[in-house]
Amino acid sequence: MGRFLLFVGLVLILSLAGLLVYWVWSKIDISIQRRNSLFEIEKETHEKIKEDIKEEM
Repeated sequence: MGRFLLFVGLVLILSLAGLLVYWVWSKIDISIQRRNSLFEIEKETHEKIKEDIKEEM
């Protein structure tokens, strides 16, 4: 009985560790995606301004 409880405890601890790693990674991934999205928006805006300047000349 003691070994079974030890096994269940280890499975529970490893599951919680896995969930923690998944949660942290998802937060990091969301942050990276937001940063990339902002970079793309800035790049598009820069290209539009560049085209407007070319049209004015």
